[in-house]
Amino acid sequence: MAGKKRVRRTRAAKKGGHPFLVLLFFIALIMGSAYMTDRMTNAPDSEVAQNVTTIGHLFNDKEMQGLVPKEDQGTPESVKEKIKAAMDKVVTVQVKADDEEPAGSSVSSNEKKDGSQPSEKEKKASFSLPSIVSKITGKEKSHENTAAPSSRQGKPTEAASSAVSSTPSSTISASSSASAAPAAAAPSVKKAAGQPKAPAKQSAVPVKAAPASAPKPNTPSAVKGKLAVVIDDAGRDLASQHVYESLGIPLTLAVMPNQVHTRDAALSWHAHGLPVILHQPMESVSGIGMESKVILTSMSDEEIRSLLRSSLSQVPEAVGINNHQGSKATTDRHTMEVVMNELHHRHLFFFDSRTNSTTAADGAAASYGVPYVRNDLFVDNEADVAAISAMIREAAKRAQKYGTYVIIGHCRPKTAEAFRQMVPQLEKEGIQFVYVSSLAK
Repeated sequence: MAGKKRVRRTRAAKKGGHPFLVLLFFIALIMGSAYMTDRMTNAPDSEVAQNVTTIGHLFNDKEMQGLVPKEDQGTPESVKEKIKAAMDKVVTVQVKADDEEPAGSSVSSNEKKDGSQPSEKEKKASFSLPSIVSKITGKEKSHENTAAPSSRQGKPTEAASSAVSSTPSSTISASSSASAAPAAAAPSVKKAAGQPKAPAKQSAVPVKAAPASAPKPNTPSAVKGKLAVVIDDAGRDLASQHVYESLGIPLTLAVMPNQVHTRDAALSWHAHGLPVILHQPMESVSGIGMESKVILTSMSDEEIRSLLRSSLSQVPEAVGINNHQGSKATTDRHTMEVVMNELHHRHLFFFDSRTNSTTAADGAAASYGVPYVRNDLFVDNEADVAAISAMIREAAKRAQKYGTYVIIGHCRPKTAEAFRQMVPQLEKEGIQFVYVSSLAK
């Protein structure tokens, strides 16, 4: 027994491999199939990819040419952000309508609100280059080609009235004119090229009175000259402003922010169907008598934007801006570029008060495509009705000589009285009063 050897039994090797390896193989195969199926069904077609590439090249070209600012931080509506957002939408193939359901909605993005599936034609239309560009620029075509929305009827625009004066042929819709309610604003008018859009906040502003029809530019039998008048420093003297409102001619009111009557002035002028612009305080060379909140050349880009946005929020009716003082700010190219960048995104024009013989505002406006027009003469440097009337007469002579002329008066009693006396005389002599925006280029 002691010498007997123990024999060990060897187990037979299993055939067929480890069962876990087979399971892992099948899992990997299923996941790979699901991934490839997802890529094949959701990948954009060649036309979409080509559109994305075209947009990318277009943006790069404009950026290289300096037409699109490379650094546009702090501007939510920058072109750069819009292009990136649109490209992301195309690449991820998330087709969403403008009136899409908010986040958390039970309606799928690939289904219509009525539960039906969108057709292939509708999907391709959403990926077309024109539709992508329209989403980038924010100028999507309206599905209604008839009357304008009631919120726009309540805001008269300078280009609308100037279009009436510049041609008798109709930019005014006859049907909308006939059906317009008495409380509506000016008739529906096609917007001229470069005309600023109405701010979105306007509909939320409580208007005290329904806007009246905008006064039409006088059309003498023989027009000898066109005179554009801007009334500065509104928001301080409402009594003088009411005199201008009663004249019944095209005038533009420049309303100062941060004044006691800022809102009253803008609302009253708007209710008379007349256009409003923001009279933005800017830094002067002397620095004497400046307002408490002024755009300074020493400010950062974001500080300038923030101050300008605050001022515009007080005058949401504004279709443009001009400078109050600003003999130093308007000569600083960088400061003017920041201002024009903001105006470009808001579709507003810039009226240069010309408080300095030199200016950088015109070049900055041109680089951002902002409509620009410059003042030719201040008519009330003297506080005397006779002296102011003489300056208005001189402006009319220059309008006859040059064809058009732009002047600035102020919301002051004697200036208002001088205009009240001179306007009927100038109309009889063939002077046509027009909105300053009609001369912006």
